[in-house]
Amino acid sequence: MAGRDGGKRSRSGCITCKIRRVKCDESRPECTRCVQAGRTCDGYVSSTQPHQSRRALADAVRQLPIAGPASRLLGEPVLADDAACFDFFRHCTAGMTGSVLPGAQFWGRQLLQAAHSERAVWRVAVALGALHRRWEHSNSRTSAAAAVRQRDGNDAIASFTQQAASHYYGAISLAKAVQDPATLAVVSAALAAAAHLAGLWAESQVHIHAGLRLLQDMQTPTIEARAMPADEVEGIAQSLERLDLQAMLFEDSREPYDYQGMPDFVGVIRAPAWDGVELRDISEAALVVFRLVRHLLIVGTAAERGVITLRGLEAANSRLVEDAARWEMALAVLLAQTGAKDGVRERSMVLSMRLYHITLVVCLTAGVAGPETRWDACLPLFERIVALADEIARNTHSPLAFFMSLEPGIAAPLFVVAVRCRHPIVRRRALNLLSTLNRQEGIWNCGLTGRVAEQCVMWEEEGLGIQLPLRAHHDDLDLVSAPETANVPVVVDADGYSPVWPWGWPNVPEPKRVLQTSLIARVDTGILDLTMYAAGNDGLGIVTKTASLEM
Repeated sequence: MAGRDGGKRSRSGCITCKIRRVKCDESRPECTRCVQAGRTCDGYVSSTQPHQSRRALADAVRQLPIAGPASRLLGEPVLADDAACFDFFRHCTAGMTGSVLPGAQFWGRQLLQAAHSERAVWRVAVALGALHRRWEHSNSRTSAAAAVRQRDGNDAIASFTQQAASHYYGAISLAKAVQDPATLAVVSAALAAAAHLAGLWAESQVHIHAGLRLLQDMQTPTIEARAMPADEVEGIAQSLERLDLQAMLFEDSREPYDYQGMPDFVGVIRAPAWDGVELRDISEAALVVFRLVRHLLIVGTAAERGVITLRGLEAANSRLVEDAARWEMALAVLLAQTGAKDGVRERSMVLSMRLYHITLVVCLTAGVAGPETRWDACLPLFERIVALADEIARNTHSPLAFFMSLEPGIAAPLFVVAVRCRHPIVRRRALNLLSTLNRQEGIWNCGLTGRVAEQCVMWEEEGLGIQLPLRAHHDDLDLVSAPETANVPVVVDADGYSPVWPWGWPNVPEPKRVLQTSLIARVDTGILDLTMYAAGNDGLGIVTKTASLEM
């Protein structure tokens, strides 16, 4: 029987051509017909079973590592706008996210594989694509963003917001009928990421904790779950734990992080974060370093709430110091064994892990208690964080002017530098990076993070006579070498505080230093309310300063 183009339809062609009922030239790994037409070729079925029904082809498609056109042809009718957002997620969001960290390929592989067979996963992928496109429209600082808004219309932001909400809540409704725990864990991770982008802080925590609990339950013999390779389980676990870390690092004061809602909160505190001395591969290296950072936050909060004693906190921190040192040595051995990572993507992934490792070391060095001046001893480490973040940003190549990742990135470490490092040059280098980068990293938006940090810097430096612009390019700043190489004496008090940095820059006195910040992020109205807390000069109690910023 002739095909639509007049040729004989191949019985051993690719899945896409079979479903479309057109002749396939059978080129491998992708047929020329699909490639020339700009389609994604869905590959070939087993040569031992060339004659298959459309239902059998559907089963074959669901096993593919990518979500090509066949998945839409075999599924329910799909609106053009929804298909566009799904493809945007597949080509842009998942690709950008997968370029940041080892293990982040979960978004472009496991999630898309699940989208073939599970409608709930497909719908939340559409929601993520719509939210990515909304953020792209909201980013008004570039001419490229203005062109996108002109192309899609002035009501695009509202349209994408409504589309994302419809598919997000539709996915939640469909997920109630999903029986397989492994698929539910995938849905949980995707819903948590969507909740992060939509500003649904409390809901994101519910999804994260549900996913972590599902993975924990899957290890119980009585739980029936689809057999899943260990590396796939680890991929889901990595992404869920990193989403969890984001939620811990960014707290809306209306919905503070629910530590008590964590699966086995007390057990997590008591268990060591890492028992190993070797790393199998780069993916495990990423898993361990983020697990160490997450563990630091958990034990610190446990101490604040009286769940563990001060002695228990000191023991946990000592163990983390040892773990951080062992991780650094293990990574060096791993890189030496596997050879130098010459590719830009591989190098950026290693730099990202080192960035969070140094941030961990900074927090361990400063400790969880004591005067704010304790951070001053970390100046060389702060400089290293800024240098790493700068290199990662320069090595990030994006097809769009606005970079979106669902995973942690450089914003959180740079924020730590901007608010905890009081050297005016180093903190301005961090501010400069945050203010010039068009990046959204899960909850963290670089531009907004920079504006929050600027408020802290302005309040702390008020009256100190530091004549430096906040947003100067780093080439315009009088950059200096690391302080340990400078031959300048520094006079410090009992708390390690010096009123003047080397090279004459004034230092922020303890009473003026911001102790902490409180945020209320209203994504629906685009307003962020910031409250900053400091000890005050009179010693009579905490003083505050507030500001409202456009998101």
